[in-house]
Amino acid sequence: MGNPFTSISCAIRHDNARVVSWTMLQGANYPEDFRIQIENSRAGAPWEVLATDLQNTCVFVDSRRRNYNKRLNECYRLRLTIPCTREEYLSDIVDAGNCKAYPYSPDAENVLKQVNESMKISGTPGVLLKKKLWGLRCPLCVDFDGQQTVNEHCPRCLGTGIDGGYFPGISLTVIKDSITTSESPSQVGYLQGESVKGRCIAYPWISVGDVWCEDLSNNRYVINNATPTASYKQTHLVYTLTMHRVELSDVLHSPHADDKVVTKDLWTGGTPALLPDDTAPGHRRNAWDDLLEQP
Repeated sequence: MGNPFTSISCAIRHDNARVVSWTMLQGANYPEDFRIQIENSRAGAPWEVLATDLQNTCVFVDSRRRNYNKRLNECYRLRLTIPCTREEYLSDIVDAGNCKAYPYSPDAENVLKQVNESMKISGTPGVLLKKKLWGLRCPLCVDFDGQQTVNEHCPRCLGTGIDGGYFPGISLTVIKDSITTSESPSQVGYLQGESVKGRCIAYPWISVGDVWCEDLSNNRYVINNATPTASYKQTHLVYTLTMHRVELSDVLHSPHADDKVVTKDLWTGGTPALLPDDTAPGHRRNAWDDLLEQP
């Protein structure tokens, strides 16, 4: 297997915590015993392990207390190890500096406040399920030769081919700007479709194929497009989403998907490692709260 890490990025939260996110190679044959850990180094100092067991997440929040500065004097990297074959892979090194900081300037805050005020009036609360694109293959439905799922209704991977299907749910409020309904003939009558166009705070990991679940109606929508409509420097602030509702018979309404929706906001990002000064990160809140404090 080649190096599985395809990208790594870092943003700085308003309280100076670092939010590290990454993507990994799709279609790779990950063994069952692979391990991922995140490492940190300051100004050329030795690398130290911050957390391990990061298989079931794509974000880590370094909330250790530090002097309030955003200089380019801190770096992060990821390390993947496979104990059975003694293979080891390192990601690129990412700087935690002001050029990649999450913007909490007055201009950016004004834009976010306007969206937040609109959310209080017309926003619809819901849960975002981030689709898994890498990880262990589903043991129930993945074909051995083709390494592809042969059951789009698999109850274990929810049709993704990756064990678990989706990452844990995270609260996400969406403003529905327009709703379009349609009907199409089928063998059992007419199927009703619904498309939604809306806005939300730019959640950095929203992508095509993710699922948004509406709290009130329990309707579930697959995200077809996420387009940034407001940005500050290099960071997007607001997304326009286009989504379509799935039928109640879809696997996204199965008990396995229900569990991920009900147990939302439990994103912990792995097992904290014991640091030399005994200031392990400990439990981290969900990634939504880590990126934006609602006023």
